[in-house]
Amino acid sequence: MDFKHFLLPCFIAGVQSILPQAPANINADNGSFGKQPMLQFAFQQLASKQLKRTEDFNIKGSRFLNRNFEMGAIYSREVLKSKSYMRYDAYNDEVQIKINDSDTTNLVLRKDEDIYCVLSGKKMYYKNYYNKKKQIKGGYLFKIAETDSLILFERRLKRFKDGKEPVSSFELPVASRFVSGRELYYENKNSAKVYYLHTNKKAIFGLFNHNDTKAAKIKEFISKSKLNLKEPKSVAQVFFYYNTL
Repeated sequence: MDFKHFLLPCFIAGVQSILPQAPANINADNGSFGKQPMLQFAFQQLASKQLKRTEDFNIKGSRFLNRNFEMGAIYSREVLKSKSYMRYDAYNDEVQIKINDSDTTNLVLRKDEDIYCVLSGKKMYYKNYYNKKKQIKGGYLFKIAETDSLILFERRLKRFKDGKEPVSSFELPVASRFVSGRELYYENKNSAKVYYLHTNKKAIFGLFNHNDTKAAKIKEFISKSKLNLKEPKSVAQVFFYYNTL
């Protein structure tokens, strides 16, 4: 199928899905697309679906990994399509986009497995995955390491927790806040399926036990290096070490 003909229905489907709640100024900054008209398929207008309380400045923390927009790259089927200003809303699991830094209207990148972006130097993919409860979910995952047969992903989370008013004079109020979290996932390149990764020696060693010689060295490396396997960067080191064998 011709690629241009593929883009048009993708864009139309995206617009139709959000049209009922789209604001009146949906085309406010779409002149920005004049330089990159083929990009429209990749965006949806940012709907006002975020909870109002997430905009309250009394809330501690932020739903974004970084409040500021930074320059990133957007790819479709491994082809670079744009370099745009973006930020990741980890609470709503959305990549927000500005075509130009001066734009007043934010757009949302389509959640599509054929589209990925590079943000803060890391590739960010929309994937279907099996979560800790073995349920199939969809969301953005950051690629942090890779071997010949495996890809290691990190999921960045922001959870909202309501504050509490004191019930007596002996207690202090607790502010509403965003709490950060991280999960690790791995993709088996043969099956292309993505699974939750428990951060313990047994689970991580189990990823490499298909090769007896390398598995023994991995087991020794994990034991001697005293890595904190709760930390994504430590698990990534196991992948990097495997690549040296």
